[in-house]
Amino acid sequence: MKILPLKTLSLLFVVLVFAGCGYHNPNMLPPDKQGRVLKLHIPIWPNPTNEIRLASDINNALQDWLGQSKQFTLVNNSGDADYVLNGRINAVSYTGRAYDAKDRAQALIATLNIDYTVTDTQTGKPAWEAKGFALTETYSLQTDAHKRQALETLVDNLSEQIYLRLYSAISRHEKNKSRGK
Repeated sequence: MKILPLKTLSLLFVVLVFAGCGYHNPNMLPPDKQGRVLKLHIPIWPNPTNEIRLASDINNALQDWLGQSKQFTLVNNSGDADYVLNGRINAVSYTGRAYDAKDRAQALIATLNIDYTVTDTQTGKPAWEAKGFALTETYSLQTDAHKRQALETLVDNLSEQIYLRLYSAISRHEKNKSRGK
């Protein structure tokens, strides 16, 4: 009986784990299983904070992330959309995380807090919503560039989280809608 080398066994194990875990990428499903392509509109969100350009940065990041999806086509006005992704930037805060011997802050935690709702334009009812959704990022106080980088990271992470959740939320809503007919 021949014993397989450790590398071969490791590779076989990895292949079996990924083959059996049930994960699937919705963008890789065959066209007949992907469902219809939905039209999505993303308006600029209200921004009562002092962070200039934050609303347009979030809008651009959402457009970038959601533009990658084969399940959505982004449209320029809500009248052409199946769904509208509305949101509101509630707050951006910076709290101390690390201090020096003279009690001066050396690092801060940036927190972005938002609400967002995906509305079905056909019914006018929310298909999905998140209230008080918050993300944090730690940054050094050495330069203003660190603060800007932390905010950019927060915006990108926020957009990615919405992208990842949006498809499954709308899919559930579409199934529930078709059952109700």
